[in-house]
Amino acid sequence: MPDYLAVPLAVLGSVVVALALAALGMFTLAFLLNKFDGPEGPGAGVLVILVVLNIAVSAFIAIVSIFINLHHRTSWLTPTLAFALCIVLVRMMGPFDIQFAPFMLGTGMIVWLVSCWFLRRKLSGPPDYVIEA
Repeated sequence: MPDYLAVPLAVLGSVVVALALAALGMFTLAFLLNKFDGPEGPGAGVLVILVVLNIAVSAFIAIVSIFINLHHRTSWLTPTLAFALCIVLVRMMGPFDIQFAPFMLGTGMIVWLVSCWFLRRKLSGPPDYVIEA
């Protein structure tokens, strides 16, 4: 499959899987909050939004890195671009200011760093037959 088709399909597949995991996390959190008499009202809504965003961002970064790396060898640039896309989309979301960024993107940053570390390329010197100036 050519790159111009594989990369958008990997991104689209990652979005679908990330949204499915976020929905599963939302239903699980709502069930647990109801079962253990958790917070109600606006506080519970903010908690659910932050948890769902953390799950979606983390899953998207990890899955897009895995899918693209399965197609062709990739570098740290893939998770970095995925994380940057998530930052832009979360910022466009609206009512949350910059003080919520660590809570909305914290686990995404951890997944981004781990993905970059796994996708690092070992640098090697030039082969013996190359003449250097």
